[in-house]
Amino acid sequence: MAMDNIGAAQAMAQRQNNKAIELLLGMITGIVADGHLHDMEIKLLRAWLAENEYAASAWPGSIIAQRIEHVLADGIITEEERAHLLATLQPLAAIDFTGTGCAAPQVAGLPLQDEDHVDLRDRHICLTGEFIYGTRAACERLSVAHGAIPVPGVTRKVSFLVVGTNVSQKWAHTSYGRKIEQAMELRQGGHPIRVISERRWTEVLMAV
Repeated sequence: MAMDNIGAAQAMAQRQNNKAIELLLGMITGIVADGHLHDMEIKLLRAWLAENEYAASAWPGSIIAQRIEHVLADGIITEEERAHLLATLQPLAAIDFTGTGCAAPQVAGLPLQDEDHVDLRDRHICLTGEFIYGTRAACERLSVAHGAIPVPGVTRKVSFLVVGTNVSQKWAHTSYGRKIEQAMELRQGGHPIRVISERRWTEVLMAV
């Protein structure tokens, strides 16, 4: 009976956490709808994240909170900072969290393998696509800081191919689609390379 109660409590907590992420994505959708990010909207989002601890600690809230704190650190919001934050938020407005309970793009045929344990330390990784976290250089710096070894292409040395969040529905016809296909070809040949999402990559690095 005690175990049943624990399980029920955990399930309720997970539903509440999912609801927090769903609310965050809904708020972001409304904020970016006009294609402009106002000072008040940035401060409102910051205040909401401060009051919703889980949403601010889980992906993508953790990235958003980090970006906002950087923007507001000196009390001045430059147009460059505003544009970069808007570019971070816009891809999230297209994510349908309600049906999946997963804050990641649901793209047909994308062979993500996020479920199992991921250890990036001392592993060769290849980054592909556009990342909410930031530029490719910024993503590579974060990876190196946490022990991973970024490389530009998919080879037998690569253990993980990390796919950025902003993925086209026509991914198979893009340059990063070719990297995914190369990873799948290596897997078919017996090489244990895995394709993971930016969300999973972020979770692993932020937990280190």
